Amino acid sequence: MRLAALLVAAMSAQSALADDRPQNASDWSGAYVGAYGGLGVSSGRAALKDFSGTLLPLDVQYGLFPQGIKKNSSGGAIGIGAGFNFQSGTFVSGVEADFGYVGTSPELRFDRIDNVPSSPFPGVTTSTRYSTDFGALGTLRARAGYAFGNTVIFGTAGLAIGRVYNRFELSLVEVGYTSPNWSGSGTRAGYTVGFGIEHRITNAISLKFDSLYVDLADRTILGADPAAFPNESISYRFTNQLIVTRLGINMRF
Repeated sequence: MRLAALLVAAMSAQSALADDRPQNASDWSGAYVGAYGGLGVSSGRAALKDFSGTLLPLDVQYGLFPQGIKKNSSGGAIGIGAGFNFQSGTFVSGVEADFGYVGTSPELRFDRIDNVPSSPFPGVTTSTRYSTDFGALGTLRARAGYAFGNTVIFGTAGLAIGRVYNRFELSLVEVGYTSPNWSGSGTRAGYTVGFGIEHRITNAISLKFDSLYVDLADRTILGADPAAFPNESISYRFTNQLIVTRLGINMRF
């Protein structure tokens, strides 16, 4: 009797484990929803574009303003998503949308002592600051890849829309001058490309890892203060790019 009871218990446990394993492991077709968390990295790049006036061309010539700046910054990423897969043999394609937040805020400060001959501010520190803040980010992408049983490897590309804030600021430290708010903010549209891998752990649940390159289009910020410096202007072109690496969980239904 004891042996029979043990055999029944063992068979029941084996059946329960089998129920949790993915059935029809090669079938990835259908709809799913999910959530993700990860890391965003942006370079915070900006390049000198145009300048004009009497003072600024000499200031640029003597190195008071950089030709370009770059400073990497990282921050957390979190969001939700949904999609639908189609399958033909081992080829899996589909569409996926997600919406979330990426908190990267690269900022760089550039300080130089005014050494320009005939400058009205000899020996004064010329300080410029450049910053790019990312925020809400959404993508709508096509996916395509190959399934190997419980695992699918895929590439992805599509539209990206996100919130970006770019700022350029000038200070003349010893004379107490700070520029007006030279900035631009708003929703930017661009593109995204990436790759990933997804693995089913049960019939309904899968884990996903992906990495996306996002380009939200360049923005030019013009610096001018007609009241303090008539006819003087300078501009920088900000490159709004980032890489988002994410680990997520999807549920099929």
